[in-house]
Formats: sequence, C-alpha cells, structure tokens
Amino acid sequence: MLFFGRQFPLNFGVKCAIEGPFNGREGERALRALVSRHAVLFSHQEYTQGKQMDMVFPENPPIILKEVFDTGPWADVLLSRMTFEFNPFTGPLFSLDWRRTPKGAELFFVFQHGAADGIAATWFIHDFLTVLGGGQVDAPASPNMPTLYEALKEEVTAELLTRPEPDWKKEDPPPPKPFDMPPYTVPDFFLRFFTLSPAGTARLASEAKAAGQTVNSFLGARVLKASADIFASEGNATRTFQCPVDFRQYLKEKYRSVNGVYNGIVKVPVDCSQDLAVIAETIRAGVLAQREGMKDIEEYFHFRDSFDNVADPESLMMGFPPDPMDYDFSFSNLGRTVLAPSYGPFVLQDFYGPVFTAVNGETVIGLNTTNGSLRMSLIFDKKIDKAAGYLQLGNRIQEIFTSFED
Repeated sequence: MLFFGRQFPLNFGVKCAIEGPFNGREGERALRALVSRHAVLFSHQEYTQGKQMDMVFPENPPIILKEVFDTGPWADVLLSRMTFEFNPFTGPLFSLDWRRTPKGAELFFVFQHGAADGIAATWFIHDFLTVLGGGQVDAPASPNMPTLYEALKEEVTAELLTRPEPDWKKEDPPPPKPFDMPPYTVPDFFLRFFTLSPAGTARLASEAKAAGQTVNSFLGARVLKASADIFASEGNATRTFQCPVDFRQYLKEKYRSVNGVYNGIVKVPVDCSQDLAVIAETIRAGVLAQREGMKDIEEYFHFRDSFDNVADPESLMMGFPPDPMDYDFSFSNLGRTVLAPSYGPFVLQDFYGPVFTAVNGETVIGLNTTNGSLRMSLIFDKKIDKAAGYLQLGNRIQEIFTSFED
C-alpha cells in the first residue's frame, strides 16, 4: 500500500470535533509524545540494496500539522485532505489539519493505509486526545515496530507454522520489468455521511440482538438488499458481501493498540432474493465460517516474507492486476470505538470515519459507533460506470437510518 500510494491516494480520513482550548502548539506537543508508541506513523522508507527497502524509525521525525482556514462544509474539507500525497521516503505517514470553531476545533486526521488500519487510527486518536488533555500513555524508550512474530501470541505463531504454505508461495516471482512510476492521480470522489442518533442506534442494536444477529450482519443485510434492488436488474440476485476482519484477537495484548495494519478481507455470496432475516444469517454465518480455526489469518501470515528474496519488489508490484470488482461495496464496520466522551478540558463532540478512499472502481461504506451514536459514510469515484446507482444507494441508506429513528 505504501508503493501504490505513490500513484493514487491509498488513504483514509477521520474527522472529530472537540470543545476546548485547542491550538497548534499543544497539538504538536501531543503528537511528538506518541512517536515511540506509534512509530510506524512517523516512519519512512529507505532503499538499502538495489530496490530493497527498510523502514526507518527516527526519534525526531517531521510532523504534518497545520491550521486550515477553509470555511466550507467540514465534509468537503475532510475530502480535500484525504487525497494528500504522502512521501514514504521522508514520512510521516499521517497528517493532522485543524480549523477553529466557536468553542474548540475540528480535527482532520489522514492516514496512509499502509501504516494504519481503522482500529489502529482510532487508538492513535484516543492516545492523542489523552495526551492533549493532560494524560499519559505508555511508550517504549525509543521508536520501534514489532515484527509479526513478536506481535502474535506464541501459540498462534506455533500453530500457523504447522500449516502448509499455499501454492502461490512456492512459485518463482516474475522477472522484473523496468517501468516509469505513473503520475499521482486523484479520483473525483463522491462522499456522503449518515448519522443515527443514540436512540436510533440503541433501537438498531436491540433489534439485531432480538434477531440473533450482530449489528454488522443485521445492518449489512439491509444495505446489501438495497444494493441488490438497484443492481440486480443486471440479472443476478446473488450479491457479494465484503468486509474487513480484525486480527487483533491473535495479537499479544500490549500490541493490540499499537499502529500497524492487522486486518484481512472476507467475502460472502448472498442470494438477495430471500428475506432480510435469511440474508442477515447468511452474512453472519459466512463471516464466522471464514474465521473458524484461524483460517482468516493464514494468508496474512504467509505473506509476511513474500519480498525477502525479491531483488526488485517495485517492478514485481507493478505486475499485479487490480483485484476483481466482484462485490457491490466494501462494508468497513469499525464497531464501537475506544474513544471517551471527554479528555481533561476537551469534550468529544463527534467522530466520523474512517473514510477510505475508493480507488480502482471500488465503493466503500464505512461506519463506527462512538459514544452511542452510529455514523456511516459512502464514497466512490464519480467516474465509475455505476455511479448513478450508488447515488440511489445513498438515498436508500438514508431511508434505512430514518426507519430506526421513527
């Protein structure tokens, strides 16, 4: 993701509003206090031998922090920041823009997805607000990033080492092909947000529990059914539900809140001509089946050393085609966040994100539940063929949210 992020924005953004006396000087102080704890966000790459690279973790890295004076809607400000071109050879791999409000500030965090996933970013923001509010967080004496073997529980590593490597791991990589790095290209994104009140969120959670479903499967079934109503006119009522799954259950406790990318993807085909209850159960059971027996982390584990003996990994990466778009959208559910209602003198007013840039024709739905309120985003490139259909899907999502507010 660091490599392809040099060609288009492989980023995600988070907006949160706080009430309290925020200023840039205190913001930088809080960020620098997190250099050792969240070292990968402050890191950069360096060439070692040929095209091989290492990650470097400086003790005094550069910081991208600036005040913005754009008076437009906050969603437009966030979107304009999400397309930032990070330089992996200088770092850092995140940025923080902020603007003043009558009672505090709006904070616009953007992360290069190669350095963080949504859960890691939320922990980082929690730690940032903790330090900003006068609290402390645990951190090692100097910046470092654990290897996968260090981060995984010993019993997980021992078990995965007994499993055979997949066939693709035994194949020789293709010969390197010289290439010119394509110019950095920013898609023309459509972005829409949705908010469910604490009362509506409680009703959604209650109905999901009564149906024996998770919020992910219960709400996901409704959105997937709505998508099928729009796109199944193509003649295929079987749609594919895609969502990330978190691997932190396999990590040692002390590494679960440290930045990095610890998630994979699962896909579940669903016959959307069925009732919503059946669709929800198909999603729930399908995700569980792919996680059973640690099957979900096997591929991630095998990928750990895929570039160790590749002389030119950049040319190798250019040879991979984009992943097939065999799903309507990616349903990225962060779940309930770790954020507190307040941090010292600062009160958290809202939290939207993570909002992932949708590249290579993808459409992404992101959601989180923070302090009782569920918030969702829909993003896609306006130039994709099905853009008009996804505009309709946004209207259907709003109808779904409204139904839980009645």
